[in-house]
Amino acid sequence: MAKNDKKPLIRFKGFTDAWEQRKFNNIMNIVTDYVAAGSFADLAENVVYQTSPDYAQLVRTTDLKNGFTSKEQIYVNKHAFNFLWRVNLNKECIIMPNIGNCGEIYYISSDKLPYKHNVLGPNAIFVRSENNDNKFLSFAFEHSNFQKDLALIVSPNGQTKFNKTELKGLDVTIPKIDEQKKIGNLLNKINNLITLHQRKYDKLVNVKKALLDKMFPKNGSKIPEIRFKGFFDAWEQRKFNYFFEERNERSGDGELISVTISSGIKKFSELNRFDTKPEDMSKYKVVKQNDIAYNSMRMWQGASGLSPYNGILSPAYTVITPKANVSSLFFSYQIKKPQMIHLFEINSQGLTKDTWNLKFAPFSQIDTSAPKSFDEQQKIGSLFNNLDNLITLHQRECEKLKNVKKSLLEKMFV
Repeated sequence: MAKNDKKPLIRFKGFTDAWEQRKFNNIMNIVTDYVAAGSFADLAENVVYQTSPDYAQLVRTTDLKNGFTSKEQIYVNKHAFNFLWRVNLNKECIIMPNIGNCGEIYYISSDKLPYKHNVLGPNAIFVRSENNDNKFLSFAFEHSNFQKDLALIVSPNGQTKFNKTELKGLDVTIPKIDEQKKIGNLLNKINNLITLHQRKYDKLVNVKKALLDKMFPKNGSKIPEIRFKGFFDAWEQRKFNYFFEERNERSGDGELISVTISSGIKKFSELNRFDTKPEDMSKYKVVKQNDIAYNSMRMWQGASGLSPYNGILSPAYTVITPKANVSSLFFSYQIKKPQMIHLFEINSQGLTKDTWNLKFAPFSQIDTSAPKSFDEQQKIGSLFNNLDNLITLHQRECEKLKNVKKSLLEKMFV
C-alpha cells in the first residue's frame, strides 16, 4: 500500500474506498461551549448552581470521567436550562474538555445520562455532526493522529487549554457513513464491556473495603460488627509471636521471588525487573507455601504477602510461618489493614524513612487480635481471597479490552 493511500490496515468486508481528509469544522455541524450562551455577566445572572436536585443536571467533565459516582452533583433550574439551550444534551454528541484535561473524549447518548434533563458545564466543548456517525467520530478523535494535532494547539503555558477556532481547523480523515457506523458500533461495544468490567471492579473494591472495616474489631472492641454464622467468642489479643515464628532456612536453589507493595509475592521472572540475579544466592531465605514474607524496609508501606508457592528470596526480607491452628491467609489480610500498617510504621527502627526497618524481633512484639477459632480465621481469609480473585479477574478483563481497543484504533483508522 502506498504511503499516501488513505486506507486503514483492517477493514470490514466490502469496504475498499479511500478515506477522505476534511476539516473539523466541515464535519461537525455544531461546535459550541458553555460560554456561548452569553457574556459572563449574563451567565452569572441567569445560571445559579444548586447542590440539591432541580430541573436539570449540569454535566461536568469530572462527572463523565468518574461515571457520575460523585455525591457532589450540580443542578440548575428550568430557567437556567433554557438559557443554556446551546449546550442542551438532549441528543447524542461529543464532549471535549478544552481547559485542564485536554485530549479526553466523551461520547454522550442522552438515554445513558442518569438525569432526565442535562446541560454541559464549563471548561468543555460540545460538538455534534448531523451527517456523520458521532460514535465513529468520538473514536476518530481518540486516535493518535488527531491527538497529536490537538496537542499542537494546546497552550503549553499555565493551565492547559485550547480554543474552538483552532479546533475547527484540524484535519480529520473519515470513510463513508456506512463504514463509519460499523466501526463506531464495534468500538462502542468494546467501550461498554470495558465500562461493565470497570464498574464491577470498582464495586468489588468497595465491598472489600467495607468488609475489611466491619469483619475486624475496631475501637478497642473484641467482637467485629459482621461475623460468619455460628461464631460468638470474643477475639483474643496477642503478640505476633503467639501466632508466628520466623523461618531462617537458607538455600540457593528454588524459584526466585520478590515482595511488591501492590501485588504481594510475585515470581521474579514475572516482574518487569531489569536487574540480574546475583551469582551467589546460597544465603537466600527459604519461603514455603502459606508462609508470609515481608520487606523489612517497606513493611510500613504494605510490602507483604502470602506465598502461594515454595521459593527463595533475598536475605533482606523476613519470612514468618504460622504455628499450629493459625491461618496465615487470615493474617495476610489483617496485616494490610491501615491500623496495622500504622503500627508497623511506628515500630520500624531507623532514623529516616529510607532506613526504617522492621525485623522479626520488633514485629513479634506488636499486639494484634484474631478469632480463637482456626475455622473462623480461615473463613474470613477465604472470603477476602475470593473477592481478590474476582477483583483481579475484572481488572485483567479491563486491561485486555483496553489493549484490544487500542490496537483497533490504530489499525482501523487512517
